[in-house]
Amino acid sequence: MELARGTHTLTFDERPLVMGVLNVTPDSFSDGGLFDTPERAVEHARRMTAEGADLIDVGAESTRPGAGTVELKDELARLLPVIEGIAALDLGVPLSVDTAKPEAADRALAAGAGMINDISGAGEAMLEVAARHGAPIVAMHMRGEPRTMQHAPRYDNVVAEIRDYLSARVAAGRKLGVDVLVDPGIGFGKTLEHNLELLANLHTLRRLDAPVVLGVSRKSFLDRLLGGVPVEERLAGTLTVNAWAAALDAADVLRVHDVREHRQLAESIAALRRHRRAAAPRRRVLARGIPGRCRVGVTAKERAEPQELLVDVEVALAPAGLGAPDELDTTVDYAELAAVAQAVAARDEYRLVETLAERVAVAVATEAGSTTGAAATDGTATGGTAAPGRIESVRVRVSKPGAARELGVAEVGAEIVWRP
Repeated sequence: MELARGTHTLTFDERPLVMGVLNVTPDSFSDGGLFDTPERAVEHARRMTAEGADLIDVGAESTRPGAGTVELKDELARLLPVIEGIAALDLGVPLSVDTAKPEAADRALAAGAGMINDISGAGEAMLEVAARHGAPIVAMHMRGEPRTMQHAPRYDNVVAEIRDYLSARVAAGRKLGVDVLVDPGIGFGKTLEHNLELLANLHTLRRLDAPVVLGVSRKSFLDRLLGGVPVEERLAGTLTVNAWAAALDAADVLRVHDVREHRQLAESIAALRRHRRAAAPRRRVLARGIPGRCRVGVTAKERAEPQELLVDVEVALAPAGLGAPDELDTTVDYAELAAVAQAVAARDEYRLVETLAERVAVAVATEAGSTTGAAATDGTATGGTAAPGRIESVRVRVSKPGAARELGVAEVGAEIVWRP
C-alpha cells in the first residue's frame, strides 16, 4: 500500500514506518519544554531524520491526561515557525501536523506539512481540510477530551467499539477522496485493561483496509503495567509493545520519541520478513469406509464371532514444501492404509473399540510411514521405499454398523488421533 503526498510517498511494505514525535509545547508529558523554540525544534527534526525517521509529527498542544486546551493563536504561534523551518530544510521526509483544530491544520498544510494527525477522530470539518489539500489524515479514537478522558472510561466491547468507530471515519474519508489512517488511541480514554485488550487484538483493525498507526511511546499505561516505571525509563516497554505489533504485522506506522531504536527495530522486522518462508501446504491421504471384521466387544459373547466394521484412516504428511517432487517416497499408499487397517482388525480380539482404533493408528504410523509396499495378512509390511518420518499424525475412526442398527442410531464407534 502507498500514500502519496507531493514529492513524498509512504510505502507500507516490509517494515513499519517510524514517525518521530516533535512536541513544541511547554507541558507535554514526556518532552515538554525541550523543543519550545523554533531553533531547538528544527534541530531535533534534523536529528530524528538522521536517526531514520520516515516522517515527523509536529504538535503544539499537549494531549496528556488532564491537559487543558490551547487557544488557536497560541497553537499557531508555536506551530507555524517550526513547520516552515523544517520545510525549508527539505529533509526528504513528510511532515505531519498533530492538531485537533481544522483551522490549525489548514494553516500548517499551507506552510509545508503534508498530512494531519487528529486525536479527535477526523470529524467532517477536518476531513474537508484534508480533502482541500489532498492530504492523508490519521483518525484516532479518543473517549472524551484530554482534560476528562481518564475519568472512569467504560466500554461494553472495547475492541469492537473502536473498530466500528474507526471504520466509520475511514468510510467518511473515502466519500471525500481522503486517505485515512487509523489509530486506536492507546491511553486516550482507556484503562490499562482496555489498552491491553486493544493491543492484543490489534490485528482486527486490518479489516478496515487502512494503514494502522500505533502510538504507545513512553505512555503511562507502561508505568502501571510494569509496576512503577518513570517516563524516562519506558523505552524497553515501548520497544516490546511495538515489536509485538510489528512482528504480528498489525501496525504500519510506529509513532515514537526514540527514533534510532525504533528504526533498528523496524529494519530487524524487515530482515526477518524477507527470510520468512511461505507456509507449506498440508497434505493428507485418506482411506475411508474400509470394510473389516474383528472380534470386538465388552463381553465374551460379543467377541465370540467377528463383527462387521468400517474404518476411516486419515494420514497427515509432514510439510514437503511447495513444488515437492512427484515421487512415491514422499507419500503413503491409500491401498496400504486399507490393508494395514484390515490386518490389524483381523489378527486380534479387543474389548474396547477405541483400543482397536489406537492399534490401527500405531500400525499405520509405523508401517505405512516406512514403506510404500503392501501389508501382509499378519499386519507386517512387505517392503517399500518411503522415507521414515513422513507421517505427522494419523486419525482413525472405527464404527460398528451392526451395533448402530441394534441401537437405532446413526453410528457408534471410536476415534483416535495419533502423533508419532
